[in-house]
Amino acid sequence: MFIEVKTRSGTQFGTPAAAVNFRKQQQIIKTALLYVARNDLQEDTPLRFDVVSVIMKRDREPQAELFRNAFTA
Repeated sequence: MFIEVKTRSGTQFGTPAAAVNFRKQQQIIKTALLYVARNDLQEDTPLRFDVVSVIMKRDREPQAELFRNAFTA
């Protein structure tokens, strides 16, 4: 399992999860495949990509949201 955590102080420029766009997903997938190859894992090892979106506003508790299986390889 691979988890991308994105944090922002607000949503005026979009949610943190929205920042994990197609290009970013491709970078994460490439890194995950490299990790699998370098650690002698099976090529058919199931990969799961989650995204955690965190909004941290002043004087408030952080708001976190988990997106399981946010994208696939």
